[in-house]
Amino acid sequence: MFCNLLRNIRINIPVPIFGIGCGVLGMSLAKTSINLGKYASILLRSLEYRGYDSTGAVFQDTDMDVTLLKDVGAPSTLVKTLKIEEQQGNIFCGQVRWATFGTVTKKNAQPHIVKCKNYIYGAHNGNITNTRELKKFLISEGHDVVSDNDGEMLVHTIEHYFDNELSKIRIEDQIKIQPRLQCMRKGIYQATKKMVGSYAAIIVDPLTETSWAIKAGSSLYFGVGEIDNNPFGLASSDLTAVLKFTKKLVNVREGEFIEFSKNEFQVFAFKELKIKRPNQPDMIINTGDKIEKTPVHSKLRAEDTELLPPFEYFMEQEICAEIESSGKLIKLFKGGSNTGRRMIELLKKEKILSDMKELAERIISADDLKKQLSILSKFENSQKAGNFYKKVEENYQSIYRVLVIKDFEKKYFFSTDKNTFIDLLNSHFDKKRLLIAKALDSIIELDDVREFSESVNKFLELVNNTYQKSRNIYIIACGTSYHATLVASLFFNEIANIEIIPVLPGNFRGQYSKSLRDNDVIIGVSQSGETKDLIDIFNDVENLGLNIKKIVLVNNMNSSLGQEKSDVSIPIFCGPEIAVPATKSFINQITLFYYLAISVLERKLKIEKNTNKQLKKILEKRLKSIEDIPYLIKETIETTKEQIEYVASKIYMEPSMHILATKITGVAKEGALKIRETVLNHTEGGEASEFKHGPNTILGKNTVFGLKNVKAMIKYFNSSIDQIYELAQEKNISIEERRKLTKAFGNYIFSKTHPFNLSRKATELFNEIIMDFEFFDKAYRNYPLIYVTGPEERDVNLTISQINTHKIRGGDTFIIAEENDKLLENAKINPHDEGYYGWGYIPLPKTGDSLMTAFSATIVLQLLALKMSIKKMSKLDRLKISDHGVHPDVPKNVSKSITVD
Repeated sequence: MFCNLLRNIRINIPVPIFGIGCGVLGMSLAKTSINLGKYASILLRSLEYRGYDSTGAVFQDTDMDVTLLKDVGAPSTLVKTLKIEEQQGNIFCGQVRWATFGTVTKKNAQPHIVKCKNYIYGAHNGNITNTRELKKFLISEGHDVVSDNDGEMLVHTIEHYFDNELSKIRIEDQIKIQPRLQCMRKGIYQATKKMVGSYAAIIVDPLTETSWAIKAGSSLYFGVGEIDNNPFGLASSDLTAVLKFTKKLVNVREGEFIEFSKNEFQVFAFKELKIKRPNQPDMIINTGDKIEKTPVHSKLRAEDTELLPPFEYFMEQEICAEIESSGKLIKLFKGGSNTGRRMIELLKKEKILSDMKELAERIISADDLKKQLSILSKFENSQKAGNFYKKVEENYQSIYRVLVIKDFEKKYFFSTDKNTFIDLLNSHFDKKRLLIAKALDSIIELDDVREFSESVNKFLELVNNTYQKSRNIYIIACGTSYHATLVASLFFNEIANIEIIPVLPGNFRGQYSKSLRDNDVIIGVSQSGETKDLIDIFNDVENLGLNIKKIVLVNNMNSSLGQEKSDVSIPIFCGPEIAVPATKSFINQITLFYYLAISVLERKLKIEKNTNKQLKKILEKRLKSIEDIPYLIKETIETTKEQIEYVASKIYMEPSMHILATKITGVAKEGALKIRETVLNHTEGGEASEFKHGPNTILGKNTVFGLKNVKAMIKYFNSSIDQIYELAQEKNISIEERRKLTKAFGNYIFSKTHPFNLSRKATELFNEIIMDFEFFDKAYRNYPLIYVTGPEERDVNLTISQINTHKIRGGDTFIIAEENDKLLENAKINPHDEGYYGWGYIPLPKTGDSLMTAFSATIVLQLLALKMSIKKMSKLDRLKISDHGVHPDVPKNVSKSITVD
């Protein structure tokens, strides 16, 4: 099943979902709860895609009883087997691990409880790169270090400096709350200087029942709320985990930590911070300064991160949701949804927009919304109210008349978006409340449009400045985001005639870092906004002191890159993405780049006052084509199903393959990454004509063997053994000699050594058998080549040339392209007189545009990887191969985003 029942897919308010290679959690309740284990289980399971090597949890109750539960394995299993679900208490500290320092063992699982100098416990995500040095230091200082895990080193190091500070005060004060809190803060300041790396950590002092959440280079989020009438504070390296319990968030920057207990929190700086402020001098925050922060309402949602019918895998659900996620982004290009724009027009016309804005700002929870709506209902017939509510009362009849009596629902269609305030109603609404909530959501959307437009305009100014001064634009990213930059460079070249240089962070350091000059521009792309490699580059550029502007495209605007490291941040609004292989983020990244390239062309024409009719036609065509992207994605999904199924069945067990693209190289590389990630087959993607410059040595005889190759060899071996026994029986060779003969035959296959322990008859038979024996010939198979091309004639002809060059040397041919008779004919003809030749053709929807092929071909490759993964996973499961790691959502060894070196 691909995407039947597409109408049931919901468009989601953007939820930045990302992994860091480990996930850490800390929850503090105002009072003991018998349900804390259930809350913990929900949180741990929500982080499973970030790490599943081990799972751990510490629970503490008000009697200072502490329970540690941890083991090797994924949280989905261990929350039950370790009885995490059954725990109670008022403090929880948890971790899921994607191993870096220390092997996957129970000892290296987190959290860690330490009692060497004092008694604390904690966990982290990220990595501490000076772990070995820290371990030596800690042991020399008398600490009992039991693992190689950098998380344990972190907890011990904080314990060490915490105890140092405690030793400076009177013994009787060491058990008092305020002195201990002061000592822990100072201990954190010193410990963070000692540790080198990028991490987020949770530390708990059992005595004071206080937790500390430290953000030192890795993502960290903190929220406050109430559950079952029990106030809480919740910290996590994953935003979605927090959003499952509250939408009241406290912004945490790198270099800050939150001290929280029960329903109280404070924020401190553990190093000097320089905060950029628009049109103002930078604000300097010193180490130890307390930072005043107020919770704000998040416009993001976590509810739509559940797997919905009819889908069986998140990857499948998310590919199908690209129709909606790209559409939502495109609405921002157009100034917002039709419904939202029309609602704002009505509110302006009735002169109640400012009152509704004020109302929207007062609401940060579902309870707040219900309370305000209840008050509004009372005001309909009431003559008494406070100053604010008097204004609302005066306008309420107008609101009601505009939204209900004027029959708004019939005049203007409702968007299928699930928006912030409608969502807060949680289905408990009547028509009147629904329409008011929609009005509030339209105001929120208006803010999104304004912020997005401001960011795009700043982007265009910076790019234009760099272009006018003949300086360079570098676009830097990793993994899937890097492949999006390759597509972006194509768009900017073809549409705007501007060069942007796509480069990996490591290559940037080696090839360009010493060549930077004033007026260069650095564009970073990161789904999570926490990618360590990219943050390092942004820090390096900042430290140069040059006039170089930094732009970032992110899904998570609250991330380090989104809010701290860049001059301009542009959201990709891809919504939730739970499967580790990125799909929606890639589509929204290239959609945004397509729009930005068109916008650069539009701005160039205006600045240069260019009246070239041909260029204006190109601009009009491109502006129109933006709106076609969601429909193109939908048609691709609906029309390619059968051919994708056929091609997947042909190649899913092949051990290696290449995807060869003409011009759209970024698409080929991304398709190859999806197959590598989800199918665990070796797959390379690249420019088609480059294949003949070396990689084509893989064609014909090679030593890349998969299960099909092994099966063919075993079948041939067994038939040879049967032949040996038949001939041996004819020659009256004894059973004992036959055993020696078959053993010698098996050894000969891989060593080509002759036996000297056989009888004369057996030796003659051995020589007779091996005379024409070609064991490995049965293992050789044609090599799969997947060609991706746009419909331009030159691209098609180049692809045809590659097809014929490679299939005569042992390549099977599979094509992803718009319908083309020449491509079809050249693909299907067997280059040999006899023997097997595999081929397939997945026709894309007709666009006549190679740039649009980047979208449709991407969808096909994503779906192909999904189908191959499901088929291979089922095959290996049937064969009872344990720990094979093939899964479309959580393939082995892969994390969603990496914040480790």
